[in-house]
Amino acid sequence: MASFWLSRRLKIIAIISLCIIAVIASIQTTGLTRALIELVSFGGLIWLALAKPHIQQHDA
Repeated sequence: MASFWLSRRLKIIAIISLCIIAVIASIQTTGLTRALIELVSFGGLIWLALAKPHIQQHDA
């Protein structure tokens, strides 16, 4: 299951989605709602950035 969440394509889609969510929250909301949405978005971005990539090893 973890390899599915860390796949390259899904990781790229998640990063773009989280960035879009953060921008929309900045434009459309204010106060505590905005802060919570941005906190979750940027927390997700940091988690994705620090997650280990899925590496397949080939036999020599």
